Amino acid sequence: MYRSREWILERIRRDHEQDPETGVQTLAMRYKVSRAVVAEALRLPRPEARARRRSSVLDPVKPAIELMLLQEREAAARRGHTIRGIVERLRVEEDFTAASYSTVRDYVRRRRLALAQEARTRARRAAAGPEPVAAHVEGAATGPAAEPAA
Repeated sequence: MYRSREWILERIRRDHEQDPETGVQTLAMRYKVSRAVVAEALRLPRPEARARRRSSVLDPVKPAIELMLLQEREAAARRGHTIRGIVERLRVEEDFTAASYSTVRDYVRRRRLALAQEARTRARRAAAGPEPVAAHVEGAATGPAAEPAA
């Protein structure tokens, strides 16, 4: 199986940090690389951590969108909000014009799928009823061997 060079170098560094007594030759054999690669991994500094994901442009209005989607689910008799309608409501009610149509569309699509999945899970759990609680008495025998002989 192919592993990227960065992956191998990171694993070598991690193994060496966990057990500094591990030799270069042992690490080379473990990762099937040359001793020069192991020496390079130990010599090079760790790459800097990746920057945290920046916040979404929709963060200020996500609660409003969520409320619209929940209202949409409760009013099942009428057709739900269109993306265009949601964008228009955000513009009018929230004075929000920072996000493009496609950004709102993609977010709403993901949230609708997640809400539908949550509803299916709730319905499945409600249909199954409460989970049975196993009554277990300490020292009591159970199973076919525990039945009294007649």
